[in-house]
Amino acid sequence: MSHMPKIKIDPPESCKEAVRTKTSYPMSAADRLVKPICLEDYGFIEHEYILKGSANVYEWPLRQKYPNVRTEGVPYGSRILVRKPKDPKDFNGIVVVELLNYASQYDRAIPGWGHCFEYYLDKGMAWVGVTIRDVTMDVLKRFDPERYQEIDFPNPLPPERRGKPDDSYGNANQDKENGLRWDMISQLSALIHSSRYDNPFYGYEIKQIMATGATGGDLSLYVSGIHPLHCLENKSSVYDGFLIYMTGAPGSINQMAPKMTELDERAKYYSEVPLIHILTTGDMLGGGFHPDWSYMQRRPDADEPGKKLRRYEIGGCGVRAAFDKKRCVCQEDVERAKALWKESVNYEYEYPVRYILRAATEALILWMQKGIAPPHSPLLETEKEYPDTEFKRDEVGNTAGGIRLPYVDVPLYRYHEEGGAVRLPDEMIHRLYKDKNDYFEKVAVSTLDALEGRWILKEDAVKILLEALNERIPD
Repeated sequence: MSHMPKIKIDPPESCKEAVRTKTSYPMSAADRLVKPICLEDYGFIEHEYILKGSANVYEWPLRQKYPNVRTEGVPYGSRILVRKPKDPKDFNGIVVVELLNYASQYDRAIPGWGHCFEYYLDKGMAWVGVTIRDVTMDVLKRFDPERYQEIDFPNPLPPERRGKPDDSYGNANQDKENGLRWDMISQLSALIHSSRYDNPFYGYEIKQIMATGATGGDLSLYVSGIHPLHCLENKSSVYDGFLIYMTGAPGSINQMAPKMTELDERAKYYSEVPLIHILTTGDMLGGGFHPDWSYMQRRPDADEPGKKLRRYEIGGCGVRAAFDKKRCVCQEDVERAKALWKESVNYEYEYPVRYILRAATEALILWMQKGIAPPHSPLLETEKEYPDTEFKRDEVGNTAGGIRLPYVDVPLYRYHEEGGAVRLPDEMIHRLYKDKNDYFEKVAVSTLDALEGRWILKEDAVKILLEALNERIPD
């Protein structure tokens, strides 16, 4: 099958607010994060809603351009967490829908709210976090059984037909069907665009909706296989842009289907609407937390009708970060849900990827609104052929090539592919820089290059320079 007619997507059947009380509140509420945020101080409000609708389950045979519908009209329930300016006049028209990460077994916002929340608050953007997996639904139900009683992704197949679930990213429950998330993601955009009174954005002027996430290939699969099949009532695209962070090949289309391999040609996809895919060093090859071989999915950037892509590869940046962890649900609430609290990301120093993610968000908005395409990223440099590919290294051991901020151009640390960093020995730093002035001048030049290249924003360039001023440089 080379083409499938687009399906008009309607909003979910209902969107009911889960009212906050003294005894019942959203898991992941802004004031219940590891580092709480008082949204009122920024003129923002937060509400949680329960979505209920029906969705299809898809299958995607090998060498087929688009998926097929396997099972039609399966009832589902999920939740969304909405943060937006309280006054519609303060809203800039951009909604970010973030597919929440589930690797910790509870919902986490990573590239969106986790790293870019300050940008959203400053610009008057709105954020919607959506639960997309059964494993986090189970945690929500343990956290507050009454509040979350209606959320579910039930498996519509009879037990004898369910088979063994794929377990590559936590799909381990035969009674559930995570494949219901695809239509739900489209229906959510249709709801935000609608004039229905239960629309969380009723009375707000919507200009564009972008989707983001770091979810083990889920957003990649949605962009490559589902989004091209769907349209809104006016035949327009369901989403106006995508920002995918980390991982490579698309994930599992349904509960039993395996994740795509790095050799699957469907992994070399483009998007109908602007797409920026940002990759860390830990995503590129075959080891570590993300052994996805994203290196194998390289294809040329594109900016032509129906074919959009910018692929960023970041020199030195590892997979895990403590910064976004502080924007995730607090330990008390995790333990209340009888989930495992993982305080494993506590680095002395880490690559501040938030600067690139914020600049990429602004670049995506310009691409969506004005057709101004983002810059082309240099590629990380490698040697040897697949599956023996290795990174080339610079003089201090950091990955060579890629987008290079002062952290790797003017290094004080050796960055790990999995996350975190170790400070270089004083004698090596002394060999690299004559003194503090020499170090700062080099940082300033590199920062200006990054700013001109559109890899960072002006406000973050100032932060980088202030960091450099406070660094210790041995005599």
